[in-house]
Amino acid sequence: MPEGITFGEMKETLIDRFSTFIRPIEIGMYANMRPEDDQYVLKDGDTIYIFPRSSTP
Repeated sequence: MPEGITFGEMKETLIDRFSTFIRPIEIGMYANMRPEDDQYVLKDGDTIYIFPRSSTP
């Protein structure tokens, strides 16, 4: 992902890129083991977690 991208922009990019494999309502995404606001600016070293929505608490 490009430097300075927000968490929301990253989610949109992944959903657009992989839309034949996933539907947005079926996945959840966290950054660094916690949900983040879509305005959170990703930093070098952040870890993104993508998981089935049904596995969220």
